[in-house]
Amino acid sequence: MLIWVIILLCLIPAGMADAQTGPWYGAESAGPAFFFNRGTTCFNQGDYRQSIQEFSQALRLNPGYVSALTYRGNAYYMLGDYELARADFTEAARLNTIAAETFYNRGVRCFEAGDYTQALAEFAGALQHNPRFALAFNGRGLAYLQKGEYDWAVREFTEALRLNPAQAEFLYNRGVAYYRKGDYDRASADYHEAARLNGAWTAAQADGAFSRGNAAFYAGDYDSAIAEYAEAIRLNPGKAEFWHNRGLGYIQKADYNRAVADFSEVIRLNPAQAEAFNNRGFAYRLKGEYDRAIMDATEAIRLNPRYGLAFFNRGYSYHLKGDYARATADYTEALRAKTPNDSITLNNRGNAYFDMGDLNRAIMDY
Repeated sequence: MLIWVIILLCLIPAGMADAQTGPWYGAESAGPAFFFNRGTTCFNQGDYRQSIQEFSQALRLNPGYVSALTYRGNAYYMLGDYELARADFTEAARLNTIAAETFYNRGVRCFEAGDYTQALAEFAGALQHNPRFALAFNGRGLAYLQKGEYDWAVREFTEALRLNPAQAEFLYNRGVAYYRKGDYDRASADYHEAARLNGAWTAAQADGAFSRGNAAFYAGDYDSAIAEYAEAIRLNPGKAEFWHNRGLGYIQKADYNRAVADFSEVIRLNPAQAEAFNNRGFAYRLKGEYDRAIMDATEAIRLNPRYGLAFFNRGYSYHLKGDYARATADYTEALRAKTPNDSITLNNRGNAYFDMGDLNRAIMDY
C-alpha cells in the first residue's frame, strides 16, 4: 500500500497540485473514530510512531477519548517513552473514573425511582469504565435484590466484598439476600460480621472526630471543638475522654452547667478518674458553688494524693470561702507537688497570708 500511495501522489499533474488541500482519503470530514481505527491498525502492525500521530489526531478532535489515550500510552511504552506513557495512562484512568461515577450516579437515581432494570444498565456502564468499582457491584446487587433475583444479588455483593472486604454495608446486604433465599446460617454469619465491622468503623470515625476536636481546641476554636467532641460522643458514647474534653470546651465557653454535666458522665463511666473530679470541682468553683468544689477536689486528692492542681483548686475554694488557714495549707501542698502554676500558687498564698494579716509571709510569697 505504501508503494502505491507514493506512486499515486507522484502522478498528480503539476497543475492540479493545489486542487487537493485536505489529507488523503478525504480525512478532513473524518471523526475521531476514523483516526483511532487507523491508529490501532498501525499499532497492530508495529508502527508505533505513526499510531501515536493517529491517536493524537483522534484526541485533538475528542480530548476525552479514553481508548485513544490508552492506546497512545501503550505506543509510547513500546517506544520506551515511559513518562509520556504514564501521563496518558493517568489521564485515561482519571477520565474513566469520572465516567464510572457518572454512570454510577445515574444508576442510583434510577434505583431510587424504582427503575431497577435501567439501574442495572447504568451500574454495568460504571463497571465498564472501572471494573474495580465496588459500589457499582453493590448497586447491582441491590437492584437484583429488588427484582427478586437473589442468586444474582449474592454474586454481586460477594464481588463487592472481594474488592472491599471491610465494608459492613456489603456484608449486611448479602445477609439480606441470603435470608430471602432461605439460607439463614449464611445470613446470620454476614449479619454478625457486619455488626463487628460497623462497630470498628464507627469507633474509627469517633476517634477521627475526637482528634479534630483536639486540634480545634488547641487552636482556640472552642465552638468547632465542642461540635467535633459531640460527634465523637454520638458515635461512641462510652468513651470517657470524649466527654471530658467537651467539658473542658464548655469551661472555655463559660458554660459551666454543661461542663459539670459532662464531667459527671466521665465520673459515671470511670469513677477512679481523678482529673474528672478535679475539673468538675473547677467548674463548680467558677459557678460559685465552693462546697461542691471542695468535695470534688478532696475526692481527686484521695484518688491521687500528689495531685497538685487538686490542692490548688481546693485551696482556692477555701480562700474564696474565707478559710485562709486551709487555703494556705493547700497552696503549700500544691507547691510541694510542683505544678506548672507554681508562680500563681505563690501569688495566691501571698494573698491568703495578706488576708490573714500575716504581711511578712505575704511579702515573701510575692
